[in-house]
Amino acid sequence: MIQAEIVASLKRLLSERVRIPVARAQALALDTPLLKDGLGLDSLDCVELTLGMEEEFGLVFDDSEDDWMYHFSCLGTLSELVLTVKGELA
Repeated sequence: MIQAEIVASLKRLLSERVRIPVARAQALALDTPLLKDGLGLDSLDCVELTLGMEEEFGLVFDDSEDDWMYHFSCLGTLSELVLTVKGELA
């Protein structure tokens, strides 16, 4: 799976699981902030998105990592996390 496919799936998950309007989700760039002053996701949104990613990509994320919010900073870092967990990004 390539990053563009993952990003497309993440945008769909943002619309379906976090209730971001489709047009707004589709307009997100890789570096658009997802938290606070950007899209405005909160911790519950991140949990819901994580659950959606686990279902969508068949993954189990290790919740012992210290800096989860870093991964949710933008679509670029979130898609890299998926690739890393899938073993497709070193």
